[in-house]
Amino acid sequence: MVSRRYVVVGGVLASIWLWLAFDRESIPARRIWYGPSNSKGGLISPSIDAFDFPPVDSEEMRAVCSSTKWNQSLVFTCDNNHGGIGHVRNSILNCVRYAIGAGGALVLPNIALRDEDDMGHDHGHAEKRHGPGRNGMEYMFDVNHFTDSLRMSCPDLLLIRHMEQTDSSRRRGLLPEHLFTNIPTSGLEHPEEWPIRLEAWIEEYMPSYPEKEPIIIDLEQSFLHYPTHSDGHKFAHTFGNILKFRPDVRRLATTTLNKLSEWYDIPLNVSEPIMKPSFMGAHLQTDNPFLEERHNSGVAYAHFPSQTAAYIEQAISAKIPLIYVASGNLPEIHKLGLQATASKIAITHKEDLLKDKDMDALERLRWDQRALVDYLVLLKAQDFAGVGHSSFSWQVVMTRHEGGDKAKGVLESDVWSDGLSTLYGVRSSYVESSECMWS
Repeated sequence: MVSRRYVVVGGVLASIWLWLAFDRESIPARRIWYGPSNSKGGLISPSIDAFDFPPVDSEEMRAVCSSTKWNQSLVFTCDNNHGGIGHVRNSILNCVRYAIGAGGALVLPNIALRDEDDMGHDHGHAEKRHGPGRNGMEYMFDVNHFTDSLRMSCPDLLLIRHMEQTDSSRRRGLLPEHLFTNIPTSGLEHPEEWPIRLEAWIEEYMPSYPEKEPIIIDLEQSFLHYPTHSDGHKFAHTFGNILKFRPDVRRLATTTLNKLSEWYDIPLNVSEPIMKPSFMGAHLQTDNPFLEERHNSGVAYAHFPSQTAAYIEQAISAKIPLIYVASGNLPEIHKLGLQATASKIAITHKEDLLKDKDMDALERLRWDQRALVDYLVLLKAQDFAGVGHSSFSWQVVMTRHEGGDKAKGVLESDVWSDGLSTLYGVRSSYVESSECMWS
């Protein structure tokens, strides 16, 4: 039996309706696209790509998938993934988890592009999504790694390569959380009820005919509502790895680390999850009008003076003389550099370290793709500082936590720390919501 395949859907849905009406073995071979596997060539040297890792081969994921009742007439799309990397990454992972929970097929996710004037904001308003349009998940991620991981860890999940936006009486949009009531900040209390609630929703809102047409559900963006540890800690610590950043981003991040090592004469073992000793990483985000709109009063650590003062003080306390800054606002990075001089702390960033062909490669990326380079560099820093109102900062923290000693984070006043990372301006509700962020 063929356990893994992609169905390539053309301009009409009739073709996919036909294919899904039969057993998988009866899908014509010419309709099947077999994704190339990354596993044959092995991993690239860490000195070239320090962020490469093999496809996920998870027994915990297979156990969850094997207990699922699969339904080939149910198809999910996942095209409403917008915002910063924290939003996009978790939205896609939630789509996969909801598709597995319901036993449906999944169309490869798309990513909504953001306007240049959205730079520096984690959120991204929905009304702006109609401008730049959408791109495939290769815009940020390694598609082959994604499909290889699901082929090995959830072989019964049918992936569909593409589906056109075609109207059908058996096609509707849905935000899964809308099927639940009284959702606490820590996420759904009973996520195992999702397939039962979905079935009831389908019976109420979807016509029962024509029976040979699949039920297509366009999943809306889901962020901090699915409790990631509901399937067990091992599942939670593995599942996020089905997403790996695209190869050019990984190599640029590795080059950035190598150049930092050369320029500042710091021996670095880039293959280590957390490099000690090395540098402090900082996420500088001081321009967020959405945050100001939500909170009429001033938000602690949301502005340049308080944020940068906290970062410099953290570097001084940790006795780290170098800060790598992630920000889309170069003038503010330079301003921080002047401020840090008085404390004998050097400031650097990717645009400062990459030269010639590497800088050319960086400039060919859109601004939100460039942020992925920063994200990867920050993961390996000796220490990290970010802000509690940023999903980017939280995503860095959650991933670093997995690579470190997993010490429990502590919130004192409005500062959260786990010994590897520190977030400023944190509310207790932010900590509770982090339980719904895939590491």
